[in-house]
Amino acid sequence: MPTFKYKILEFSPDQKMEKAFNDLGKEGWELVSVTPIGLKVEGYTDTTLGYGGGESSGKFEKIAAYFKKQV
Repeated sequence: MPTFKYKILEFSPDQKMEKAFNDLGKEGWELVSVTPIGLKVEGYTDTTLGYGGGESSGKFEKIAAYFKKQV
């Protein structure tokens, strides 16, 4: 049965990661998944009329890339 080791890279959405991913691929690392993390939410709530309301917005500040490599 194969055994794997894993690596997680975190980067900002504006970073160009193609070279880093290609370099890891040359070392035998396989990209498994990329997912947004680190959500920053801004907004407000208002309960002056007895019920909740408000506005919010957000964006992801980080992205995580998950790699695996057979050992």
